Amino acid sequence: MTFTILRTAAGSPVAPFVIRALQSIPDIRVVAVDADPLSCGFHFADAHHVVPPVSDPGFLEAMLDVCRKERIDLVFPDLDEELLLLARSRQAFEALGTRVLLSHPETIETCLDKYETYRFFRRTSIPTPETRLPSELGGNPKWSWPRIVKPRRGRGSRHVYRVTGQAELSFFLSYVEDPLVQEYVAGTEYSIDTLSDLCGGFLYAAIRERITTDSGISIKGRTVAHPEIEAHAKRVVEAVGLVGPACLQCIEDAAGHVKFIEVNPRIGGSAVLSMAAGAPVVSDAVRLVRSEPVLGLSEYRTGLLMLRHWAEVFIDPAKQAARDGICDAR
Repeated sequence: MTFTILRTAAGSPVAPFVIRALQSIPDIRVVAVDADPLSCGFHFADAHHVVPPVSDPGFLEAMLDVCRKERIDLVFPDLDEELLLLARSRQAFEALGTRVLLSHPETIETCLDKYETYRFFRRTSIPTPETRLPSELGGNPKWSWPRIVKPRRGRGSRHVYRVTGQAELSFFLSYVEDPLVQEYVAGTEYSIDTLSDLCGGFLYAAIRERITTDSGISIKGRTVAHPEIEAHAKRVVEAVGLVGPACLQCIEDAAGHVKFIEVNPRIGGSAVLSMAAGAPVVSDAVRLVRSEPVLGLSEYRTGLLMLRHWAEVFIDPAKQAARDGICDAR
């Protein structure tokens, strides 16, 4: 029996690899949605629909309508801005027979608010850089320069700035919307792709060194073994209550001290590297929903290097029209 999955944010750079990973599972059909009719992910999906932006009041009803028409079994969300709305609307989807692969709304709120993430790390004794709201800085902050100014809510590296003095700090605090100030940690950056069961129990973690990044996404990376980071990741995942795929980020300084900086309650933008190394986070997530045994890390390889590059999709209008069932009545 065919199992139909709705993949959101089809226009994101990582959508094609997630769609292909889903399609590699037997009897899976993938429907993609996005607000942009020219989304690249549409080319890879079995069917697609244009929906309003998540900020539009009609977004939720449009999503429900797609689920109704396409008989969606599972929604596989990706876009940060849509996660809370979809999680809070879970019952509306379930009334249609559609499951939503997301954590509890309170968990998502903690993860998307970087200051609340910091407070969570402190409560659970997870090492993390000192972080302050502008109102908490006072006249003489104790930590030295440089520091990081970034939005309290946001994704990627947009509006993240390294500041080296009071003048720069004052400027960027006024420039960045809803900012916070964080201790700067120099060192090796890691992303950790995790998978949890449907009750928030940790299953496994695949760790990637972020060698080079562009706009917050790793474009050169390497899989590594790091028992300390893995142990911390397990504690984070289970303490905050993550469900399904997630992506954590941390930095290891020159002295070997690890500090965690982010928890993303969705699949990571470069999880393709972990998957290529043998961490089947996408297909195992589907197996969890279908009550099937997960494959796990039995074939996982460390030391696998990823070098990302541009790729193009060329679409012939006539062939596209034929594919979409459009006929020229002239």
